[in-house]
Amino acid sequence: MTSARSDFSRHVRVSFRKQKIMRLFQARISRLERGLVEISAINRPDLEQQDGHVHAGALVALADSAGGYAALSLLPPGSRVVSVEVKLNFLRPSVGSMIRGRGTVRKIGRTIAVCELEAMMKQERKWVKCAWGSQTIYCIRPDMTSSRLQQ
Repeated sequence: MTSARSDFSRHVRVSFRKQKIMRLFQARISRLERGLVEISAINRPDLEQQDGHVHAGALVALADSAGGYAALSLLPPGSRVVSVEVKLNFLRPSVGSMIRGRGTVRKIGRTIAVCELEAMMKQERKWVKCAWGSQTIYCIRPDMTSSRLQQ
């Protein structure tokens, strides 16, 4: 018999392994709890924009995925999630050796979840927040009919 904890963890990790963009970033789930996920990647030159900072798109991608998986961690196995809206405010230049996106579910309902997003950079031995925002997620549960999803 498997525990509820291992079920949610397995469900999230199986889905994460299917995300090709996370493979492109060489990202990994560095923290996984119910309603909270962190995804980390080593910073490298091909993730930087013209001024040497991590490109905003890389930060958004990690934070967006972290929020989506935070929502998925609260849903039954077989569920899926899709971002409806993502808003990230950049607070400071994104420089450092590692990138981390964090998603925390603030409210989840039957079909919509709202997450708080953060993007951080590891500078020396500490993590510095360089972006903060929010996300709306559409939750697709296994009991939803295909006709409802096409509306």
